[in-house]
Amino acid sequence: MEHLRYCAALTLASALVTQPVQADTVEELDAMVDASWDEQGAIRSAQGLAAQGEYLEALATLERFLALNPKSKSAQLLHASYLCRADDQVGGAVEASKLKKKDYPAEDWAGWLAPCTMVERD
Repeated sequence: MEHLRYCAALTLASALVTQPVQADTVEELDAMVDASWDEQGAIRSAQGLAAQGEYLEALATLERFLALNPKSKSAQLLHASYLCRADDQVGGAVEASKLKKKDYPAEDWAGWLAPCTMVERD
């Protein structure tokens, strides 16, 4: 487990180089890292940030989670959606092209990828 914490800390440190983190204390930073450990926590955290219009921070949260859990279908779909919402249509299309539409309910696929103008949703 210590090895995983170390890897997560490295992932977070690399994200800090390019992404500002909204944590005023070490405890808040620890809470952000802890929320990225499980899928529901990472998704809840990312959705909360996105609801405030903080798409880059939401993407950083999802990327921390996906670094340790690259097969999470929910996080992958949300990641593609938030790339498009952050005005990275090409990045969103690339990420969406890695996904299989059949792995998602039709309304999730169409709804989450609605902001992606370069992704076929039908």
